[in-house]
Amino acid sequence: MNWKLPFDIPLVVPTMGLPGWFFDTLGIIVFVVHIAFIYTLIGASTASVLYNITGVFKKSKTDDLLAYKMTNPTTISENMGALWGVAPLLVISVLYTGFFYTAILKVSPHILHIIYGNIFAFLLSYAYKFSWHSLHNHKGFHIAIGLVAVLTFYTLPPVFMSMSNLYLQPETFATVQNIWDIMLTPLTSFRLLNFFLTAFSFTGIVMIYLGVKWVKAGGEDAEAGRLAIDQGKKWFMWASPVNIAVLPLVFFAFSPRISEAYIHTPFVFLPFAASAVLTILFFFLLKRFGNEEMNLGDATKAMVLVIVAVVLMATARHGIRVVSFEEPLKLQAEATEKYMTDVITEYKAYKEEMKNAPAVVLDPAVSLADSKGCLACHSVDTKLVGPSYKEVAAKGESADVLTASLKNGSTGKWGETPMPPQTLTDEEAKTLIEWVLKQK
Repeated sequence: MNWKLPFDIPLVVPTMGLPGWFFDTLGIIVFVVHIAFIYTLIGASTASVLYNITGVFKKSKTDDLLAYKMTNPTTISENMGALWGVAPLLVISVLYTGFFYTAILKVSPHILHIIYGNIFAFLLSYAYKFSWHSLHNHKGFHIAIGLVAVLTFYTLPPVFMSMSNLYLQPETFATVQNIWDIMLTPLTSFRLLNFFLTAFSFTGIVMIYLGVKWVKAGGEDAEAGRLAIDQGKKWFMWASPVNIAVLPLVFFAFSPRISEAYIHTPFVFLPFAASAVLTILFFFLLKRFGNEEMNLGDATKAMVLVIVAVVLMATARHGIRVVSFEEPLKLQAEATEKYMTDVITEYKAYKEEMKNAPAVVLDPAVSLADSKGCLACHSVDTKLVGPSYKEVAAKGESADVLTASLKNGSTGKWGETPMPPQTLTDEEAKTLIEWVLKQK
């Protein structure tokens, strides 16, 4: 390798002794749950605003009803997506702490858009949902609220994807100065294409599944359900063929170091497997494309297949982490081991030095002053709360006067601050006063 990590922070990975495969598996599971809700959030919010607009122009109650019904998966997904988004970040920050937080620092403060952008979009999407009936006669304003929320949601993946691409390629830490250096790259564009294609493929299946249930429920929901099934098929049918071609190529858009190493791992087959599953699902739906209605069994099979495809994509993505961090983690482990060895060696040397050093014998008067708390207000040379002992000795008061002040307390002798009486035996008082008078 001709590149070096720009840091060698000795760091013990806090895994509590649990094996690495546990965190690998946990990371894949929580990421799949998180990303499934994010896909649905993107697609459902888009569908809601889209059908809200067509409902106005076509004067269609069915379009308007579908738009309203899609606000539920939007708000549920934004809550669950945010909640489950913490889990993969925690797992990644445990396993790849140094790389993860270095990337965050490199793209700061823009990474904060994930926080304030989410808050802004969340508030707008809730306003959009819960003002549906009250703004029924102000559709233009209502649609504007939903549209701004959707557009804000669309700005979040590029920021997060940029940070993700950066920490996965630590060899770029030295050249990336801000978020734009990594956002405006073919890799980020390619991965965003894959992200949005998968989002609409996934949401297409979600709409088919929900549509089948609404048709089964009957009443006015049935027409909205048929419209959802039709839209779901369309989104899946146009997004999936492109994604089937894009998927196997995404993982080779990383740096040559990662791409070349990735080819020699079993992970290389997973993007092709994900494409194969999407192809099977494509033809599965194509056979049922002419049917006016689908049954719940077929919709469930479609949902299972698209989830399998997402799991394969997530596992393939984890393969990038395994490949990318294999050597950096090895270097970091070596640095950690050297750091720990050096610390232990230094500690043992210190202990040996202290064992052979002559014992320090303290003046009994100093120990007594310390034990009685005298040194909290007085020092030998410098005035603290009270005068220094050199000042006391230089004043020339007799031992009897000083003993009386010590045992009974005194006021006005050294400014406004009084000295409280001390609890001492006669022998202790004599020891202290004799020591103080020697400090001239």
